Amino acid sequence: MVLSPPLLRLLLGSNPERHSAIALTLFGSALYLFNAGLIIAAVSYDYASAIIAPYMLVCLLVGAVLFYGLLRTGLSQRFHDPNLVMAQSLYCAFSVALGYLTVDQHVRGVVLTFMPAILLPGQFALPPRRIRHLTVVMFLMLVGATAINWYINPGEAELFGDILRCTYVTGILVAVCAVAQRVSRNRHEMALKSEALANALSKVEHMAAHDQLTGLLNRHRMHEVLDKEWHRLQRQTRPTTLVMMDLDHFKRVNDTLGHQAGDEVLKRFATLADTYLRDADVVSRWGGEEFLVLCPDTTAEQALIALNRLRDQVHVQPFLDSHPSLQITFSAGMATLRPSESMASAIERADQALYQAKEAGRDRFMQSP
Repeated sequence: MVLSPPLLRLLLGSNPERHSAIALTLFGSALYLFNAGLIIAAVSYDYASAIIAPYMLVCLLVGAVLFYGLLRTGLSQRFHDPNLVMAQSLYCAFSVALGYLTVDQHVRGVVLTFMPAILLPGQFALPPRRIRHLTVVMFLMLVGATAINWYINPGEAELFGDILRCTYVTGILVAVCAVAQRVSRNRHEMALKSEALANALSKVEHMAAHDQLTGLLNRHRMHEVLDKEWHRLQRQTRPTTLVMMDLDHFKRVNDTLGHQAGDEVLKRFATLADTYLRDADVVSRWGGEEFLVLCPDTTAEQALIALNRLRDQVHVQPFLDSHPSLQITFSAGMATLRPSESMASAIERADQALYQAKEAGRDRFMQSP
C-alpha cells in the first residue's frame, strides 16, 4: 500500500532527512503492538503468565509510543544520539528479557532468538565499541532473566535446558556481534574516506576558482560569474556597475622591496577590498595588480561611495610591518552596464576609465560615459 503525501507528512514529519529514522522507529512501534497482541492471546491460551503479562504489556505499549514520539516531535535531536539507536536497542533487549519471564517454558527458546536480531540495526548506526557494550548488556540480561526465572518458578526450572538455550543464544549473539562490528567498522572507514574525498574535492574546486595568492576569485571564475549576471540582467532590468582597480606604482614596490613584499601588498589590498566593499560586491584578481569588481544592482554613484570607503582605509592601513611608512594608493575606473551591452564591452570601458584615472594623476576614480 502506497501512502498519500499528506499521510506521510503526518506520520514522518516535514523534514525528509528524518524520514528514514522515524519510519524505522515507527516499524518498531508496530512490532511492539503486534507482540502485545501475541501476549494477550498467549495469556488466554495459558501460554503466558497472567501475573507478569500486565507488566509486559505496559513495557510494550510504552516502547511503541515513547521512541516514536521522541523522534516524531524532534525532542530526540537534543540527545547525543538523535536517532536513539542505543536506547531503543537496550529497551528492546529488556523487553525480550521480560518476555522470556512472561511466556511458557515451551516457547521461551523462541523469545530468546529475538535477542541477536536486536544487533542488526545497530551495525548501521553504532560504532564497534558501542556494539560490544550492547552485546555484553544483552548477555547479562539473558543470564539475569534465566536466573530470575529459576528463582520465581523453581518448580519449572530446567537447569540443563535453560543452560543449553542460553549457550546457544550466546553463541549466536557473539557471532552476530562480530559481523555487526565488522560492518560498523567498514562503514566508519568508508565514511572517513568519503569525508576525506569530499574535503579534497572541495579544496580542488576552491583552488580552481580562487587566486592562490590573494584568495579572491580568479579571472576564469570571474568570467563565469559575469556570464551568469549578464543572463540575469536579460530578465531583470537593474543597474550593474563594473569597477576595474589597479594599484598605483606597484612596480616600484617590487623593484625596491622585492617580489615577496609585493605579494604581501597584494594580499593586504585584497583583504581590505573584500572587507570594505559591500557584501554583494564580487571582487576578483583580474591579473597582476589589477582587480575587477562586479557591483550588482548598483549605480556608478553607489559604487563610488564604496570605493571612497575603501580608499580611506587604504590610506591609513599599514601594508608592510617591515616598512610601516610605505604608502599605497589605487586608481579605479567604473562602467555601468548599458542595455544589451556585453560584459566584455563594459569591462573594456571600465579599463579605459582606469587608464584615464592613471593619466589624471592616480589615486582617483573615473567613470566611463
